Amino acid sequence: MIVAVLDATVMKLFQLWDGALSPNLMLMVIVSWALVVELREGLAWAVIGGIFRDLLSVAPTGSSSLAFVLIVIVIDMFIPKLGWRNAVIPPVAVGAATFFYDIMLFILLQLVGYSRPFFYGLSYAALPGAVENIILMVFVFRVVAGVNAFFRPPRATAF
Repeated sequence: MIVAVLDATVMKLFQLWDGALSPNLMLMVIVSWALVVELREGLAWAVIGGIFRDLLSVAPTGSSSLAFVLIVIVIDMFIPKLGWRNAVIPPVAVGAATFFYDIMLFILLQLVGYSRPFFYGLSYAALPGAVENIILMVFVFRVVAGVNAFFRPPRATAF
């Protein structure tokens, strides 16, 4: 819930293009968790985070959860679990996830009656959002992976 509130308030300070879009903190946190934890936990955070994000936005409740769940599944299928020092894969993953999330949300909003031209939405919303998310992801991933490493230290192994 804290991440959703920060996403709806503090992240507005980083808006580009006259307030068209701000970075998606919830997406960055969920992608970060998906990169360091097992699928089951990533899915739980995707559903919970998506619902809280939708409650604080105009999107239909559950639409972010659906997109986040699909993103977590794809990440789990194609990207191995990472350590907190990795600085290359997380920005690439969040860049792709941003486009997927925005396209998915755009389609769902079209289905419920919001109409915007598709390429306008991609160029005016998804592209600046992806750039911001890629830049901020390096920091967000380090924090999330560091928290995970703190609460789940590596197990000691016998000889």
